[in-house]
Amino acid sequence: MHSSIIVNSVILLAGRLSAVFFLAWIICGLPVAALAGGGPENLVLVVNANSESSKLLANYYIRGRGIPSRNVIYLADIPDREIIQWPQFRAQILEPLLNEMQRRKLVGQVDYVVYSSDFPTTIVIGEHRTKLLEKLKEQGQENVPSQLFNPNASITSLTFFAGAALSDQPAYMLLESNRYYRQSADKLLRRPFAGKSQEEFSETIKLLKSDQEQDYRDAIAKLKKFQKENPAQLAISYWLAKFYGKLGDANNATRWLIRSVRQGWHYQAQTQSDLAFEKVKDDPLFRGIVARIPDLPFEFAPTHGFKNNYKWAANGMLNNERGQGDQYFLSTILSVTRNYGISEKLAVEQLQRSIKADGSQPQGTFYFTDTKDVRSTTRKPNFAVAQTQLEAMGFKTKVVTQGIPVKAPDIVGLTCGTAGFNWAASGSQILPGAFCDNLTSFGGMFHRAGQTKCTQFLIFGAAGSSGTVVEPYAVQAKFPHPMIHVHYARGCSLAEAFYQSVSGPFQTIVVGDALCRPWAIEPVIEIQPMVFQPSINGDLKFAINVEKSPVKVGAIQLYIDGRLVQQTPMRSEIVLDTRKLPDGYHEIRIVAVANDLVQTTGRVILPVVVDNQGDSTQLEAKQTEYLETDEIALVARSTSGESIELRHNGRTLMKQKGRDVAFVVPAKLLGRGPVQIQAVAVSEKAVAIASAPVEFVILGDLSEGIRNTETPQKK
Repeated sequence: MHSSIIVNSVILLAGRLSAVFFLAWIICGLPVAALAGGGPENLVLVVNANSESSKLLANYYIRGRGIPSRNVIYLADIPDREIIQWPQFRAQILEPLLNEMQRRKLVGQVDYVVYSSDFPTTIVIGEHRTKLLEKLKEQGQENVPSQLFNPNASITSLTFFAGAALSDQPAYMLLESNRYYRQSADKLLRRPFAGKSQEEFSETIKLLKSDQEQDYRDAIAKLKKFQKENPAQLAISYWLAKFYGKLGDANNATRWLIRSVRQGWHYQAQTQSDLAFEKVKDDPLFRGIVARIPDLPFEFAPTHGFKNNYKWAANGMLNNERGQGDQYFLSTILSVTRNYGISEKLAVEQLQRSIKADGSQPQGTFYFTDTKDVRSTTRKPNFAVAQTQLEAMGFKTKVVTQGIPVKAPDIVGLTCGTAGFNWAASGSQILPGAFCDNLTSFGGMFHRAGQTKCTQFLIFGAAGSSGTVVEPYAVQAKFPHPMIHVHYARGCSLAEAFYQSVSGPFQTIVVGDALCRPWAIEPVIEIQPMVFQPSINGDLKFAINVEKSPVKVGAIQLYIDGRLVQQTPMRSEIVLDTRKLPDGYHEIRIVAVANDLVQTTGRVILPVVVDNQGDSTQLEAKQTEYLETDEIALVARSTSGESIELRHNGRTLMKQKGRDVAFVVPAKLLGRGPVQIQAVAVSEKAVAIASAPVEFVILGDLSEGIRNTETPQKK
């Protein structure tokens, strides 16, 4: 790790403002899905179809997380190495993945793109680096250290920045490229836009300094034009409250203040000290609302749930206007099980721990290491702000002077910086669900020896970690800000917490369980009926009861076979017309969304068999356990259709003509671990009659032991 390099990374390249995907389907035709706090329905799991390890981890993750089969995508012919070039990544991984999402009608629903193991971890983006340096030079930045923008990016960051990367906008390499990052709060109210819109906005808010009533009214008129295009933008709502306050209009000042609070304004003391409200501060309703505003330190943008459809503005909040917000995918890789990664057995155990950690509210300590190493001193100035907020929430924090904590029994989060460590020798314990990261040069470089890899934290209990895939230099922007632990402790998922805390993630890979959320409080819903007759038909009415929910429910989502079909504000009943569905097996998911900024979700999953036309499909197997060397004999029967397909996680394994057919499936094709297969009768009319899934366990040895970080190991 070299000494810190400072560069002006605030520069915005021309054309950067819109993360519009070059694929037409990203630009138009998006279904409405404006709620965050995603779960398995909002995650796509990408599997290397030619890798036994990738299928193994995927099988356990699918079962543990309840990922719908529609949301599992297998890609073949993945390069069998850690480093590949951008054109290869684009053509063989990213574009096929996005096209398959489109084919499965998942566009607008997916927030997380998670890779199983055995994918290239480092992507060489030489052409984007060249374009970036040329643009910087054109803008007078001729002395930018080229090392700062080394042309190696991680697979997770290029997926996060898919829109910018696919449209050849290299600004994603800048140190302040991630607008989902919870930046300093002073930008919240002053920089909601970019370009000419920002210039106009800046001129408008200057009118607050005027002593003319007409200037205030003119400002309100201009702000309302902005608000019409960007109704979710916090800055507009708060400035409208301020201008109405200057007019002494308590009703409208209160109205817009309430709106800004709903959008994330959580800074009571800042409002109380704002002179713009001097004329209305004693109004009973206004005063009452101010008293109910959460009183967070006015230091960072508020913690916020994520949605791919959200357009993240320059101030880290939400815009709707085209060209005034960037869109992303949250992305992690479950684990690395080759070269300098970890064994299959340890990777599976880690996933099982992290899944069980959800909602466990672990009681422990967040640790920060303070040494003279530049890896530690780089983030030390930010320890205090994170500690203050964690302690205000009731958590314990501790700063230690070793490279890693020694004999610490209760680690729920760790920010450290050291070239190498031996965790087993430390005597410390990481509690399930923790995020632990280490600022060092080669923590995410799995193709070469030297320095401890970030996956070592997964072995000893962490749900996730991160590391850089190339020498990053000691630049805070490339590593998680210590505030990651605050976002996580507020109930965000691991991926949400990570991307809210890294402003320039293009060289950083994230490993672990994207959905893990140890401190989330999930909505609880009761559904009637919960048990069905052997088959259903006509209208199916669900009564929804949320009286026992520990958090207020703001909305209800209905998914059929993994696809979002209905989204409404909280209601007591949902009616499903089953006549619009093909006969056969279907999975219904009713998801409750918490009425807060993080918008945590809870769900009820109901299997049903529809029978409106008298059609059905059955699938039978003689046993439920097979060795990976076995062949699985299956018999499928249907009352309709010309052919029957065998499907596994959204992919067709085999197809035969007829309505009573036998299949023989090599167990190895499915991968080790828990799996499901469905039979689906198909016809020229494209009607698909699905059987109930048949569950199996594929048995086989897993690679074991802790990898030697100095010697790469082959499978």
